Amino acid sequence: MKPCAFAAALAALCLPASTALAYGGQVLSELPCPVDEPMGLAVDGDFLWISDMTAPAVVKVRAADGAIVSRFEVPGFAPTGLAVRDGTLLIADRNLDYITRRSTSTELSPSTIPFYEQWPAGMAWDGAHLWVADARNAKIHEIDADDGTTIQSFEAPAKAPSGLAFDGRYLWVADHGKDELYRVDRRDGAVLTILPSPGPYPNALAAADGTLWVADYQTRRLSRVALPDDTPYVEDQPRRVHISYSVAYRGKGTGTVSNLVSYVAVPREIPGQHILGALKFDPTPSRVITDAWGQQIAVFELGSLPAGKERTVRWEGDFALYRLRFHILPERVNRDPIPASMKPWLADGKKYDLSSPELAAIVDKVTDGKTTTYDKARAIYEHIAKVITYDRSAGWDDAAAVLKRGTGSCSEYTFALVAMLRKAGIPARYVGAVSERGDQASFDDVFHRWAEAWLPGYGWVPLDANAAHGEPPGERGAYFGGRSNRQLVTTIEGGGTPYLDWSYNSYETWDAMGDATLETMPIARYRPLEAGPPPAAASAPSVLAPRLTPAEPVSGPPASGDTHTQPRGSDPWFAAVALLLAAALGLAVGRFGARSQEP
Repeated sequence: MKPCAFAAALAALCLPASTALAYGGQVLSELPCPVDEPMGLAVDGDFLWISDMTAPAVVKVRAADGAIVSRFEVPGFAPTGLAVRDGTLLIADRNLDYITRRSTSTELSPSTIPFYEQWPAGMAWDGAHLWVADARNAKIHEIDADDGTTIQSFEAPAKAPSGLAFDGRYLWVADHGKDELYRVDRRDGAVLTILPSPGPYPNALAAADGTLWVADYQTRRLSRVALPDDTPYVEDQPRRVHISYSVAYRGKGTGTVSNLVSYVAVPREIPGQHILGALKFDPTPSRVITDAWGQQIAVFELGSLPAGKERTVRWEGDFALYRLRFHILPERVNRDPIPASMKPWLADGKKYDLSSPELAAIVDKVTDGKTTTYDKARAIYEHIAKVITYDRSAGWDDAAAVLKRGTGSCSEYTFALVAMLRKAGIPARYVGAVSERGDQASFDDVFHRWAEAWLPGYGWVPLDANAAHGEPPGERGAYFGGRSNRQLVTTIEGGGTPYLDWSYNSYETWDAMGDATLETMPIARYRPLEAGPPPAAASAPSVLAPRLTPAEPVSGPPASGDTHTQPRGSDPWFAAVALLLAAALGLAVGRFGARSQEP
């Protein structure tokens, strides 16, 4: 057996049949584009229709080999959008206020359709209505295919929409500015999934048989791209970094700080975050405990600290960080109910105040008419991202106060989001992280926090409404089920504990003897690791998660002080490591599919 075949066989043995090395965005095949300036694209059985602005003309192409079967000229000079409806080819031109209709089998040209919007850049037929991407206003329009009446409009995922397709349930929008492909909910324009473009200028899209055809304007290539399968998330854009976290303490005043105990959160293995070897602590912790929410905490009993004296606690380690993207489908979330065992993640807390009438009124208003788990979670997330403006003031108010004020820090965004989700019956928690701040070698003394919701079919999903504030739909979609490769999660909590209180990363308790105060300085430092995976422009995402349930036991968090471990055979990362080994063996002798580059 050849090595790459052995790698694939090993991966198949280690993982369930529902996971495979295929993934959404993988380039399945490529052909040279037979025209110089591909602008529009439509699928018609075994053939593709492609509009060419150079001619201007439309060509019929055999999908199997890219050979041109026929060609005809079109009105106007910029034929930018194509769609096929019941044997009729619809042709939009960037500079015309009508859409041309032409039979796919004869040269007869039926009447035109008025177009009342701007600069059509892509078209798709969904079986009932025509959808058009408006390149000038960055909008997506649903129009009546008989008289051109605009039925609804919503904001495009990003500022440069250039192609549109319909896969039988959802719209797909290509954006040549972001070089991404977006799966879009036709009901409201919400972005559900983001795939990397196979080329630098995706200019036209068409969907067929579970794949997307993408015509690239710059490379003049026709690529056939896989749509997401049932893999819940994908990791890509790997980075290897050395990260340290320390807290310096200094006694101030004329007295002595006594009974100083430092509690420092210990990062763990989670999707998108992998620890390369054991963490190093200085000094050695007095003990490591697991709190009521399953968070490991290093406890440093530092004793007395006289005025002017300093003590520092620290951990450091090497990590592989990946961009994490969940491919969330509403129907998959709504397929199963939330189990009763998730009840602990619906509990109240002083920063949530779920008994607040003001909070209840807001949740009722935001979720009015929403009957499913996904729709409620998405509506709450979008509401928080819209109504709260970032303002890092003193203290952390509870959810109702933050919503009333309309401003908040990342922690206050998070408390409000967790509270609204729990009030709506959706399990939620928060995570704390240290972040790379702009440069690969950097320090962080501000830190970041966001929420996670437990969604059936996916488990714990990140929701960062703070990062989504003021962003276009594509970016808001990226933060509903996505996380950057520039953040290391240190803390995962459901609420306040005696060890970390409502803080994250670290916390301390102490007593004062005489006139004494304690000065603290927590800080994280990032350094890139020279050694690591080769900088390849093309290879498959490294890990496809084999399991959809949360790592924590769904029966509820463990009791305070208990250590939670999971049997090796049931650990999703055991299977993931097996896949990594298989992938590494395969990469030694060949290449996998394309991986996107960092934007």
